Amino acid sequence: MSISLVLIRLFSTFVSVAHAAAPAQNPCVGVPGGCEPVNMLLPFIPVIGSLLVGFAGGGAVLFVIIGGVQMIMSLGDDGGGNKGKMSLIYAVGGFMLALASQAIVTFVQTRAAGLAASATPHLDFMAAAVNAILSLLNVAFIAVVIYAAIRLVIAWGKSDAYQKAMNMILWAVIGTFIINAANAIVHAVLRLGL
Repeated sequence: MSISLVLIRLFSTFVSVAHAAAPAQNPCVGVPGGCEPVNMLLPFIPVIGSLLVGFAGGGAVLFVIIGGVQMIMSLGDDGGGNKGKMSLIYAVGGFMLALASQAIVTFVQTRAAGLAASATPHLDFMAAAVNAILSLLNVAFIAVVIYAAIRLVIAWGKSDAYQKAMNMILWAVIGTFIINAANAIVHAVLRLGL
């Protein structure tokens, strides 16, 4: 007998023994909830979110302090003062974004809540996306108008800064009107049923 024939018989014996010993039972027996997929990270998401907002708050305070120190250490130099001012603006803006992140997540979840049970999820997704974008652009309009109003207040009689702020408001109003008019026209045409 050759060695290869012995090895083949030995291998087939192990395979038949292993096959005969394998129990035919359901592997999900005794598992709580069965074999349904479970997201184990779901309970930790709020904790992680709170932790990250805490880090963002701490970082914002740190960069506000750094910006204040840069303004103090500028000793009247406009470049150093502007560097400190930009550090303050970025720190406050980043912290506001971190605080608004929870509102953004909730906004997206409410917009996409009914997509799973829909008969035409692709069309409902597009409608939800358009409505969400329209809402966000309207919020951006309000933010631009507030920013332009602040620029108007701090213009201090400078005609070029005043004119730039007025142009910001004008173009924001025109853009918002066009966006909302387009949405209204589309809804009106769809309701005609042509």
